[in-house]
Amino acid sequence: LLLSKDLGKHLLEVEDLLQKHGLLEADIAAQTDRVQALNGAALHFSCLEAKIIRNRVAHVRTCLSQLEGLAAQRRRHLEASRRLWTFYQEVEEAEAWIGDKEKILAAKPAGRDLGSVAALMAEHKAMLAELGKRRALLHLTLRRGGGGLAGRAEKTREVCERWKKLEELTGLHQKRLEEASRFFQFGAELGDLLAWLRDVYRVVSSDDFGHDDYSSQTLLRKHHEVVEEVEKHREAVATLRRQLARLAPRHRQGVDLQIRVVEAEQLYEEVVEVATLRSQWLQDALAVYRMFGEVHACEVWLEEKEQWLERMEVPEELDEVEVVQHRW
Repeated sequence: LLLSKDLGKHLLEVEDLLQKHGLLEADIAAQTDRVQALNGAALHFSCLEAKIIRNRVAHVRTCLSQLEGLAAQRRRHLEASRRLWTFYQEVEEAEAWIGDKEKILAAKPAGRDLGSVAALMAEHKAMLAELGKRRALLHLTLRRGGGGLAGRAEKTREVCERWKKLEELTGLHQKRLEEASRFFQFGAELGDLLAWLRDVYRVVSSDDFGHDDYSSQTLLRKHHEVVEEVEKHREAVATLRRQLARLAPRHRQGVDLQIRVVEAEQLYEEVVEVATLRSQWLQDALAVYRMFGEVHACEVWLEEKEQWLERMEVPEELDEVEVVQHRW
């Protein structure tokens, strides 16, 4: 049994052989106790008989010692076999896991909008965490059983190459997600900017210039606030093309996106131009209403003087005459 060359053809078989070998080692240990008991019992015999018995006991002990040596050697061989088959099994599990992830990465899209990209990035982050744990397990497996036999070294090389390819695929997928995120983020911000510019254009192109001094002043004040906001957006419009150039080639070359960028630039210039005209029109309206106010004040003053002159009578008393004369 101890000289057997059968070390198992897979991990379960090796475990079974180790279990049987453990029973054999226990049996050998029990026989060791019996030999020690026989050696002690030999002391009770006469000198001649004791010598014969001691020699036989010594022979048994020598045979037992050989058995113990063979048992230890076979255990070493079986444990080495278990390490080998454990290595192969763990490597096969790692390769199967790598294959699953390769299929998942090959089938994964880059998202349809910001929401789906955010969800995919969360999934990718979880996958990176799982990848880190698997990497540590694989390194441990390779460290424990990667050396030695040529077949084992070849297996180590293969799984390392597959792992390297998986990490490259993971990096490429992350890059695609980041590019898609920038693309959809830029598209969303561009859409918001266009919507804002259209709203502002409707405001600055209004033909309401007020109906009096107060309403014109109110509209002019609000218009100045709008103009300040328009000016704040100048840098955002000016950087659109730089942002577009930073996108991935497959994204920045889209005709629709380029058209929207040009539309935003042109619309901004139109807003600025119309806002400038409205500023002037509001100021003109305010000047007109202020002139009307001054004219009205003059008319009221003239009317008061006319009424006074028409009602003026020359008093009969000298003192009263002097007062009227002074007023006149």
